[in-house]
Amino acid sequence: MKRIGKHSLWIVTLAVVAALVFAGYTRYKKMLVRQDLADFVKPAEKGDLKLDLQESGELVSRDAVDVFPPGRGFIVEVLRKEGEYVKKGDKLMMFKGGERLESDQYVPVPVSATRDGLLTRCVSRNYYSTGDEEIRAGKRIDTPSTCVTRIVDMKTLAVNLKISEVDIFKLRQGMPVSVTFTAIPGEKFAGRIDVIAPTADTKNSPWGNSTRVFRVVITLDRTSQKMRVGMSAVVTANLNAKKDVLKAPIETLFQEGLNYYVYRQREGYEYDKLQVFPGLRSETEVELAGAVKAGDRLFTAQPESLK
Repeated sequence: MKRIGKHSLWIVTLAVVAALVFAGYTRYKKMLVRQDLADFVKPAEKGDLKLDLQESGELVSRDAVDVFPPGRGFIVEVLRKEGEYVKKGDKLMMFKGGERLESDQYVPVPVSATRDGLLTRCVSRNYYSTGDEEIRAGKRIDTPSTCVTRIVDMKTLAVNLKISEVDIFKLRQGMPVSVTFTAIPGEKFAGRIDVIAPTADTKNSPWGNSTRVFRVVITLDRTSQKMRVGMSAVVTANLNAKKDVLKAPIETLFQEGLNYYVYRQREGYEYDKLQVFPGLRSETEVELAGAVKAGDRLFTAQPESLK
């Protein structure tokens, strides 16, 4: 009986020692793992995947007319100011001909709106100028070809985009899009692609590089009086979509030659290298097929490089 008791005691002692050694080893392994390792691991999950193309553009009017004075002379009085909506025939300003404002040789005559629209500043035809001076009472007009104001048809507002040659064939005429404006927060406007230019333009960067871009015009389904020509716009086109697919952050996908892999985490730095077959990709996510399943935790960098 004593031998059996001693034998059992040794077994218990060895079991306790083994448990302590295992716990110490586990704790030691955890100490070797960097504290921010979780930042480099992302889950694969089921969900919807949308492929959107998002580009910045500028709000423009496709129909605007310049208003000119009847001759040389002076602006005597401004009746309607820049930023106001006018109707055809509304008096915009009073104009007086002659070489001197004080002269009684000419009587003031009205300059009227030739169409409905929004009054804006004239667009200068001088390549080095960004715009003409504001029209004010007392301003001298040297020639009858000098624009004194511009009337923009707000019913023909559109958004101009510059699309790279990489993305141009993803778009098609008539494709619906959504448009948002930084200056009009909380509102989204529907539109469609009306024009896709058949020839490319050259877009130069400040660093001397040049790229080929195509002009795309977006027609808006509705406009708002909050809109102003020149506003920055963001256009989003939904190119493709899939529902309930297995997806993961795109940075978890690695390529070697013609094959694609992911690194599935087991514990710490331990991993399984699995071949996968990517499908639809957005800017942030990719559809995956293969041995990966929902809930798997995937490295966003090669595990060996994180040690």
